[in-house]
Amino acid sequence: MTSEPDMLPNVSSLPAWLVPSVYLNWSEDWLGEAVAIASRSHEHRLPGGADGPQRGDVVVTVVGSEPGIVAAVELMGTSQGEDWVSDEVFGPDKPVVWDDLFNGAAAYARSSGWLPQEHARLVLDGIAHQYKHGATGTLDAGNCETDELSPNLHVLRLLGHKQVAGADLRREERCASCERFVDVMHMRPHDDGAHTGQTGERPLGELIEQTFLVCAPCHALLHPHPVLSQRAQMRPSCPSCGQRGATKRIVWGQAIHDNMKLEPDVVYGGFDTPVPTPDWYCPECYANFSSGAVAQRALGDLPEAAPVPVPVSAGAIGTPPNGEDLWIPEV
Repeated sequence: MTSEPDMLPNVSSLPAWLVPSVYLNWSEDWLGEAVAIASRSHEHRLPGGADGPQRGDVVVTVVGSEPGIVAAVELMGTSQGEDWVSDEVFGPDKPVVWDDLFNGAAAYARSSGWLPQEHARLVLDGIAHQYKHGATGTLDAGNCETDELSPNLHVLRLLGHKQVAGADLRREERCASCERFVDVMHMRPHDDGAHTGQTGERPLGELIEQTFLVCAPCHALLHPHPVLSQRAQMRPSCPSCGQRGATKRIVWGQAIHDNMKLEPDVVYGGFDTPVPTPDWYCPECYANFSSGAVAQRALGDLPEAAPVPVPVSAGAIGTPPNGEDLWIPEV
C-alpha cells in the first residue's frame, strides 16, 4: 500500500468540522481486523465501491464488542477504499475506548457507514482528547471470562502489543504462561488485574499492561473451574480426527469388580498391558494413540460403529457396571 504524505494532511491537524466526511468502519471480524491492524497486514481492508469512503475522507475503524475500541484513524489516499494513509498519531499504539466519545455510540455498533457531521466532530475531538489526556477503561479487574468483555481485552492487548513488548506483533506469539508459540487468532486474553487488588476503572495503559495473551489450556488453569473441566482442557487432541476435550485416558493393569467405584471420564483397558501401550482413546472416531504418536482407528473407517465389549477371560476385565466406557484393544 502506497501513501501520499505530501499531498494529504495528517488527520491530527484537521479539525473535525473541516474534514469532508468521516466513515465509520465497525468491523464484524473484530479479531482478524485487530490482528491485521496490529501487524500492519494488508488484510486490513474496507468495503470498496461507490458507497465506500472516498479520497480525503477520514476512516475510523472500530473493532471489538460494544463499547468497542477505536483501532485506527486513517485518511483515504484514493477513492473507493483502495488506499489508506495511516496516521501514526492515532494508530494502533494508542487504542481508544469508543464508548467514551459520545452518547449514542451503541446505535453504530457492528455497522459501517457515514457518521453525521455533528457526530463526526465529537468522535474526532474525543479521539484527540483521549490521545492527549489518556483514556480510562471501565472493565472490572479479572473479568476476562465475560463474553462481552473478552473481545475488548483481546483487541486492547493486540493493539497495545508494541507498547508492552516493544516489538511488532507477529502472527505467532509466545503464550505468556507456557511460552509456546501460538497463533494469535487462537490465543485467549487474560486480565491479570484481579491479582493487583484493584477494583473499578483503570487507566487504559494499565489495563493493556495487565492483559496477557495465553493459549486456551493455560487460560483454563488461570481461573477457578471444576477439575474435570481442567482435565479435558489439558488432554491432547486426537491426531486422527482433531477432536479436543473429548479424549479419555486409558487405565491399564486394573481389574474391575462389581462394587468398585470407577474413576470418571477414563476407560479401562484391562489387566494385561499391551506393547506398544496406547495412552489415549477418542470416543469420537474410536482411535487409540500414545502421547506423541499417530493414532490408529480401532474399528476401521466406520465412524458409526460402536465398541463391542471384550469377552471375560481369566485375568481380563468384564463390562463395567452402569454403562461406563470400556476400551477395546485392536486385534
